[in-house]
Formats: sequence, C-alpha cells, structure tokens
Amino acid sequence: MKEIPLCDFQRENDGETWAAALEYARQHPGTTLRAAARVYHLSTPLARATRERVLSGELGENPEQAMFSPDFAFDRGLSLLGHRGTKILASGAVLLIDGFMEPVSLRDSEDILLEGLTIDHVRRPFSRGEVVAAREGEIVVRFGPEYPVTASTPMPRLCLYNVPEKRLAYDEYGFTGRRYEGGGVFRFAGRGLDAFMKGWPLYAWHTFHYRPGILIEGCRRVCLRDVTIHSQPGMGIVGHRSEDLLLTRLRVVPAPGEHMSTNTDATHFTSCKGMLRIEDSEFEGHGDDATNVHTYYHSLIPTGERRCRLRLDSPTWTHSQTLDYPDPGDRLELVSRDSLRTRRTYRVVTAEPDFAARETSVTLDGPLPEHPERYYLADVTRLPRLEFVRCRASSHLARSVLIKTREALVEDCTFTNVVGTAIEVAAESPWKEGVTSSEVVIRGNHIRDCARTPGTRIRGAGGICVTVDAPEPRGALHGQVVIEGNSIDCPAAEHGICVTHALRTVIRGNTVHCREEPVVVEECGKRQAD
Repeated sequence: MKEIPLCDFQRENDGETWAAALEYARQHPGTTLRAAARVYHLSTPLARATRERVLSGELGENPEQAMFSPDFAFDRGLSLLGHRGTKILASGAVLLIDGFMEPVSLRDSEDILLEGLTIDHVRRPFSRGEVVAAREGEIVVRFGPEYPVTASTPMPRLCLYNVPEKRLAYDEYGFTGRRYEGGGVFRFAGRGLDAFMKGWPLYAWHTFHYRPGILIEGCRRVCLRDVTIHSQPGMGIVGHRSEDLLLTRLRVVPAPGEHMSTNTDATHFTSCKGMLRIEDSEFEGHGDDATNVHTYYHSLIPTGERRCRLRLDSPTWTHSQTLDYPDPGDRLELVSRDSLRTRRTYRVVTAEPDFAARETSVTLDGPLPEHPERYYLADVTRLPRLEFVRCRASSHLARSVLIKTREALVEDCTFTNVVGTAIEVAAESPWKEGVTSSEVVIRGNHIRDCARTPGTRIRGAGGICVTVDAPEPRGALHGQVVIEGNSIDCPAAEHGICVTHALRTVIRGNTVHCREEPVVVEECGKRQAD
C-alpha cells in the first residue's frame, strides 16, 4: 500500500488536483491519498448555473420537479468510479462547494475508506433570515447579504427556529402567504405567528431532493469515518445497490451558527445487502429522516408465462435516479398491493435491465399470478441488516429511523425534539418502499419530546411505531419485534409505543410518559410483556 500526499498532484485548481489524484488511485489499486487540513474549493460553471436557476425561480416554486430526474444534467466533485482499495485520509479537510453538484461520488468501487472529510457550501442551499417584526398572524423577516433572495426565489418550505426551546419548529406554524418588501425583506402571514417570535431565525428551503452529498452506488465494503455534512441541496448520503457499508462517527449537522443541515434525508439506503451499520453518529437539522432503509415495490407487466417487465412507479422514482433492478439468482417476493402480504417467492432466472426505458425484463422460476395488476414484486435479496447504534438525532423533520428491511437493531441511541415519531418500522405502499420486517430489536434508547403535533405522530405514538401503510393491512405481517429497556418521554403524544400487524411482540422494561395509553398493541399475534 502506498500513501501519497494530495499535493503531489497539484494542478491549477482544487477540482483538477483531486481529479488527477483520484485517477492515479484508480490506476493503482490500494493507494492511500492524504489530504492536508485546509479548505478545498470545488465548482463548475454547470454547478453555479444550476444554483442560480434555482434561486432565480427559473425552475419554479418546487425545483425538485425539474432537478430530481435522471435527465437533469449535473457535475460531480470527487469521483471514485471503478476504484479498488482506495483510502482518502482527509482529517480537517473541507470541500467547499460553489454551486449545486454531487460533491462525492462512489460508484462501482470496493474496499473504500473515506475519513475526516467535511462538506459545506459557499452559498448554502437554504436561506436564514431573522424575524425583525411580529404580530398576531404575521411576521417580517430580513435575510442577510450572505443569503441573497428576491421576490422570485422559491420557498417551498419555511421553518422557524424556536429560540427558547432550541429546536426547529417544522409543523407548528402554518404559512399562508408571503410578500416581498424589497432589500431582502419578506412579510409572511400564517397560523400561529405572533409577537413573541421577534428575533427568531426563519429558514427557507429552495428545493427538496437533488443529488446527494455522497453517493454510494454499486459498491462493496465502504467505510465513511469522521465524515461531516453541513449542507446539501438534497440528501446527505444515498446508498443504492451496494453491500456492507459502515458509517462511523458520521455527522450530518448544521454548520456552526446555523440550525439546518441537509434539505432532505440525512441518509437513505435502497436495495443494498450485507451489513449496514451506522454507529456513534450525530444527526441534526435535516429536512427528513435520519435514515431510511428499504427495497422497492415494482409493478409487474407480463410478457410471457414466466416473464415480465419490472417498472417502479414510485412518486420520485429511485433516490439515486438510476435504475433499480435484480440480479439473476435474487429472490423476488410477490406482494399483494392491498395488504402488502407476501403471497409467494420467485427466483430470478434472467434479468435484462433496460436503462433507457427504466425497466427490467426478468424470467422467473415460476408462473406469474392470474391478476398481475393486484401485486408488486420486491427484491428481498437486496435487504441489508441495519444496525443503528449509539447515535444521536435531534431537531429534524419526519422520523429518525425508518426501518423497511427484514433485520434491524436500534440500540443505545438518543432522540430529542424529532418532529415525527422517533422510530418507525413499516412498509409503505404509497412510496413503493418495502418490505415488512422479520426480526427487529429496539433496545435501550432514550426518546424525548418527539412528535409534538398531531399531524406528525404515526398512530399517535411519539416514541416507537410498528405498522403497515397499505390500503387494507390485515393480521400479522411483520415477524418478531422486541422493544425493551427504552425510556420514552413524549408528553404531547397519545402513546409512547404502538405496535400493529406483528406476529410476535416482546415489550418489556420500558419507561413511558405520554398523554394516554403508554403502549398500544393491535392486530398482532402472541405478545410478551412485563
């Protein structure tokens, strides 16, 4: 193994320097690159133009509809394609991105270590203003020069930061209108706005999903250690069709002086396998889940007795915006659309991905069902074991841990001021994200002040919910769920724990403080409780 300082590849700018170093590493498997602890500036004309198209309003009030598409052009910063055994040691190194791009891209690589890198933006993909005047039903907000905005700047989501309680108040104040006053000043109308908010920060999103801060696609044995993501116009990390991933001491958190980090999920993993372990990590201020782990429910279009095309009809397609497809030998479960119950299992004999058509032709080892429109096919070979251990999550939208894989462990974590239910085990038909679980252990976690408002609680639970989001779920669909030794203090929520549709439930040794029934168990099989 050869260790080489990044400065040995010095070029005219930092982007060219990194590109030269990474090309050398690709050609010399096992190379270790050591980056000095300094700021590295990454930018391209396309990245800057994309940012300006968003901020000017050219892409509409919700730019995701244009940007989150496989046909939308983008640039990459650090691109690791086809690497073997590359290690990047970058403690103290900061990638400062000027524009909107995919800062780090790991594709078709294996045995990769990325250590110590921080990702942030010159002009962050959100804006922060201050409430300079307030009265009942209205606030006036001034955005500073570091966050230039105009009347045309899209603001598809607004969020106040509750200063006394030190948390983002995502869903407690409804904004019903805005008017630009000039000079970076907006007047906002809305439900619940009042004079006591003077001096509070207000955050404006300018887009939702786009490229992730770090993409891991088609990779095996990737370790991210001591990596920090302060901002990204999209998700922090997306893993797709990858195997054996370790995220240790990851931080998706706001930059100093800020309260917001990534625009959407901190991490999101689709169609992976092996082990997915997230440990000793911190999540704060992101606009969606801390992690979401699942495979996809595909529609099946028959082309023969044992042949069909697989098509993903999810609202935003895949989260990497690249095709999801099985490999020969993978197991596909036939799942009823109405209940998400598994009806049978197939083996894939042949698989022919059509990347242009965004479909895959497969041959299965058995005949297709009589009414294929009533079913999905889900690749259950591509389901990792999730371990989410000794992590902290606070002040962010949606849920912290969203489990749609068969085996999972959530242990010794702390969840505080999460807008939604802290931990959810589910399969979700509307998002075409599955599947139901078989063995989940949720143990020794501390959950405080989560799911404060009715619309954010899943089945009324502030702490932990096990459920199935389908038109007509019936009976036991999950396997065994063990919930033990957790401390849950969610006084606004009706329940601390809600479990539905599980074959065997073990609930013991938990301390729960909530408004109504601490633990609710419905439509389950055998239950063991203390």
